[in-house]
Amino acid sequence: MKKKKRKLEIILDFLQHHILLQKGNIEVISMDMQNLLSKYAQSKDIDYLWVIPTDIYKSDENIFKEIESFFSKKNPESSSGYIKKDFTKLTEKIPFSFQSVKSIPEGKLISIYSNRRILLEHNKGENKEVILIAGSWLDGANYFVDQIQNLVFEDRFYKGRRVGTVTIFNGSKRIATTVLLPDGQRAIGTQVSEEVKEQTLIRGIPWIGRAKVLDNWYLACYEPIRDIHGNIIGMLYMGELEALTKDTRTFVVFITVAIILFTMSIALVVRLKQTTRLLKRIYKLRNSANEFAKGNYSIRAEGDTIGDEISELVAVFNSMLETIEKDREQLIKQQELIEEANANYLDMLGFVTHELRNSLGSALFNIASLKEGAFGEVSTEVKEGLDIVEDSLKYLKEITNNYLQLSRLEQGDLYFEKREVNLLNDVINPILSEMSKLLEAKHINVINEVTEEFTMPADINLMRVVYENLLGNAIKYGKEGGNIKISATRTDMGKIQLIVWNDGSSIEPQVITSLFHRFRRYDTKTPEGKKGAGLGLFIVRRIVELHGGEIAVQSTPENGTSFIITIPF
Repeated sequence: MKKKKRKLEIILDFLQHHILLQKGNIEVISMDMQNLLSKYAQSKDIDYLWVIPTDIYKSDENIFKEIESFFSKKNPESSSGYIKKDFTKLTEKIPFSFQSVKSIPEGKLISIYSNRRILLEHNKGENKEVILIAGSWLDGANYFVDQIQNLVFEDRFYKGRRVGTVTIFNGSKRIATTVLLPDGQRAIGTQVSEEVKEQTLIRGIPWIGRAKVLDNWYLACYEPIRDIHGNIIGMLYMGELEALTKDTRTFVVFITVAIILFTMSIALVVRLKQTTRLLKRIYKLRNSANEFAKGNYSIRAEGDTIGDEISELVAVFNSMLETIEKDREQLIKQQELIEEANANYLDMLGFVTHELRNSLGSALFNIASLKEGAFGEVSTEVKEGLDIVEDSLKYLKEITNNYLQLSRLEQGDLYFEKREVNLLNDVINPILSEMSKLLEAKHINVINEVTEEFTMPADINLMRVVYENLLGNAIKYGKEGGNIKISATRTDMGKIQLIVWNDGSSIEPQVITSLFHRFRRYDTKTPEGKKGAGLGLFIVRRIVELHGGEIAVQSTPENGTSFIITIPF
């Protein structure tokens, strides 16, 4: 529409220039106007052209109002725009006008126009004002909407339907349109919907949305057409076929999805290839670790030259294996040296303790013979001296026996034969008989709760070693005039519980945790408590473990000290 206005303005520019040259010569101007109108009417650029002297229309108040309605108050000299008039009656009132041969449509028409006021000098020296008005009717201007449609939509069709449609409304009625009826005729005279009418024609707000034009849905926009005074006189409609938009959107979505899927597929293939190569390198590293764990200490992970984090990991891993292998070889050598030294130590320990044991046994036998008078009468003073020597030799023999048992335990030469043992008669009573003098010397009372019927699967000799150590400690660390209690029971858990208790001084908690370690001696404040090699309880624990059991200690100042052995039966 801007292009149409510009054409009208160009026509008036030319006419204004011509009138000024002719200095208001009406005869010449009249002839030129007819030629000009005929020329532009053929190209449909102009439908009417008026040249109106002001001294004519000012004499009639009604004509004056009609002419002045073409001018805006903001620009009273010239303007361009739209106007809605009954041109049939208007042309009857204007005395000096030219119009095209095209018949004027009936009723109030919408026209697009341009106007000018020209002030020129009359040939008699009087000033004269001339009004120029040129315009085109939009009612029935189908050529005009066709031009707009060709410009915007290129008059394309989609599945037999126009892609775009354009319509000019006079009020709510179509006056020019590219919308075609089923018979091919233009849909002139049809009305717009009430919704659009209310929003655009009455309220002056553009309507944008989905509209049904005849039988097809279009994405439409309606905008109001206003005259130069701001009054809404009609509407301009443009719409695009919704089916094309939907199909285009669907096609774009399909292409986009296809491109995305294709890109993702390529990325997936590339990533899968990279991941597969990475996993192969990790699997090789894992297999090397498994081989190393199985004992193949010379294995190394296969290196690569990629130079990423995995390559660094492989290099560090191989360096670690190298270090571990070297440390292992060194540890093996050290272990061999230790085992060799330990074997020599155990051999020497076994030899020395065996020889000492034999010599000590012979010495004790000779002292006993001396005390009994086998070599003559012995005085009381001498007997007391022999008793002291005999006690020292017995203590030395006890230590020697412990070292001998330790040697056998370490070398695995300890003889172990498990059979049903009568605990009271086979183990406890013989030991109590041997220790009777020690018990009498400290006035210790023994409470023996083990019944004669109680039996258990064990090695009789090793169980004697256990009770010799436990009862010996109970006498050694028990208080003078105190008590020792021995018990043996079967629990509901299928186990045998053996307990040796004394009411002597309690053992400190920090000592209990290391009481069964090798060469760990529990010292008391009494001189007697400092004797011993610290092997007795270690040997007891090992013997109990050989029987599949375990040993524990409970010691408090209130309840005394209990050694508790638990063995399954």
